Amino acid sequence: MRIRYPARAFKNIFIRKALIEAQLIVTRRCNLSCGYCTEYDNHSKSIPFNLIADRIDALHRLGVVQIALLGGEPMMHEDIDKIVLHAGRYAQTSMTTNGFLVGGEIIERLNKAGLSHMQVSIDTLKPSGDMYIQKSMKTIHNKLELLRRTAKFSVHANIVLCEESQPDFKELVSELRRLNIPVTVNLLHDDRGRVSIGGDSYVDLWEHHHRTSKVISFIEYEYGKELLTGKSRQWSCRAGSRHLYVDEFGNAQFCASQRGRLNKPIVECTPADLQHYGNESKGCEDGCAVFCVYRASQLENDPVGLAKALLKSLRNRTLSFGSRSRDGRHPSSNTPLEHAGKTERA
Repeated sequence: MRIRYPARAFKNIFIRKALIEAQLIVTRRCNLSCGYCTEYDNHSKSIPFNLIADRIDALHRLGVVQIALLGGEPMMHEDIDKIVLHAGRYAQTSMTTNGFLVGGEIIERLNKAGLSHMQVSIDTLKPSGDMYIQKSMKTIHNKLELLRRTAKFSVHANIVLCEESQPDFKELVSELRRLNIPVTVNLLHDDRGRVSIGGDSYVDLWEHHHRTSKVISFIEYEYGKELLTGKSRQWSCRAGSRHLYVDEFGNAQFCASQRGRLNKPIVECTPADLQHYGNESKGCEDGCAVFCVYRASQLENDPVGLAKALLKSLRNRTLSFGSRSRDGRHPSSNTPLEHAGKTERA
């Protein structure tokens, strides 16, 4: 993903120390009901565009670098292209989707609106018999091919590693590599963000992903391995200043897994508020598997380690995949710095 406003992004990240990413809920409604997801329902109405626009304007005033549109399923919002267009005036704009509603018309609308990046959630090769896992390669393979051919925005796939996705994980990673689609892996966590899986079999899959996938980010590589082996790491969560979650009511939250602790309307938040929230001890870092928050926090926690991880990400993509895909198009990818706040959900 090409940085749309590089000078502004640099100033906001390193000088203003502003938000790297804000996740913005546009609807809770979803067309799926995945067993591990706690962020959807099948009845909520879309949030009115004027309310979303006010929240976006507030984030722009706070200097946000990237706005990630979430649901539910954001494509179920009837004004999703208008939202993307409004958010993109002063920030990068991404979207997390299950991909089921992808089609030629919506891709063209998002192209015109200026979407920067799309994350497609895929967990297995095929749905599980009990439908606990519904987001599968079998269901959206053709959608991914369509995105590769026609999307002007970059695309990557995100896999939630859990008991149900273990058996065909390596085959799924291989298929995504064949399609030249970058991959991120999220570890299943509970509704408070704490990792819910662990053991040697998961460590093996984690290592396999980082050896063989088109890896976007190595920032969480060592940390993820520690989580899977039950180790603890001391780090300071910067949610509230580098990462923010805006719920369907327009309230700022530390993250999706710690809703209810902040609850301040985003339209009332000031830069001083964010500085205070970022310095506030969260107390939930031990075992936290919310990687988007961990990555955004590393700029203050371990800048040297962050720089090394970014260089490794760049080197991995260059050596393993070259500069173009087999069909001649530039491969779907995003810069590692942007991925420091890239959205992933479990």
